[in-house]
Amino acid sequence: MGALPDPAPVDLHAHTRASDGDLSPADLVRRAAELGIGTLAVTDHDTLDGLPEALAAGAAHGVRVIPGIEISVAVSRGMFHLLGYLPGPAPEPLATRLRELRAHRAARMERILERLADLGAPVRMEDVRRHTDGTVGRPHVAEALVAAGHAASRADAFERYLGEDAPAYVPHRGIGPHDAVRLVRQAGGAPVLAHPATLRLGTRHLASTVASLKHAGLVGIEVHRPEHTPEQRDAFAGIVRRLHLIPSGGSDFHAPDQRFELGDTGHPPLPSRTADLLFEAIGEGVPSAG
Repeated sequence: MGALPDPAPVDLHAHTRASDGDLSPADLVRRAAELGIGTLAVTDHDTLDGLPEALAAGAAHGVRVIPGIEISVAVSRGMFHLLGYLPGPAPEPLATRLRELRAHRAARMERILERLADLGAPVRMEDVRRHTDGTVGRPHVAEALVAAGHAASRADAFERYLGEDAPAYVPHRGIGPHDAVRLVRQAGGAPVLAHPATLRLGTRHLASTVASLKHAGLVGIEVHRPEHTPEQRDAFAGIVRRLHLIPSGGSDFHAPDQRFELGDTGHPPLPSRTADLLFEAIGEGVPSAG
């Protein structure tokens, strides 16, 4: 009897121009189809705007598109992002709360531009908006700084101006971790902790944080990521096992010229049934591609 064919790759973390990616939602899905990816979650930062186009492209190209979101969460240190896998492109109460958060985000961007002007590195909001079709964030400010000659690269812009310890940084005053988890669950979604290493916590502290979030409704954390070292992957997988969570993951794809390609979820790769398991964990059926 012949060997069964390998299942199509799955990627549950990818971005479009609706936030800080380089490709339109349709082009992202088209790329997934060309790479043989069977299931793709579109998880733009703090916006659902790209999902209708992505879902339509998924139906056209035979890719199961999971509607998603990556929510920027307010914490005192490190970077906390929460992924939400959703039953549709605009579930409530999430859609309303995101509109409120975008208003706060816009005010934050204005404050960052004011600080840059005071530092002698002025950029205009219209120049920043040229780098996205959707929500403006620090990566777009970084691109505008490069274009204006104030920084040599996006990384240089963050190091000199926009990073957490840099002079133009303005703290994100958004939704808290537990409230973010509960918000995704209220919308019928499956919440997953993104890139846990960016919380800058030791394994024991991370485990206690994740345990607390599980009580609020967290169902998984990202284990399968291409940049994880074997030691990180083992540590995160151990937390998942102890707390009976689901090991999720994705490429965190933003642009074709990045280090990691769409569909690259590290070794071993993300299991093909992960999306189904996430929705089963909250008692919901996984949404269809259409």
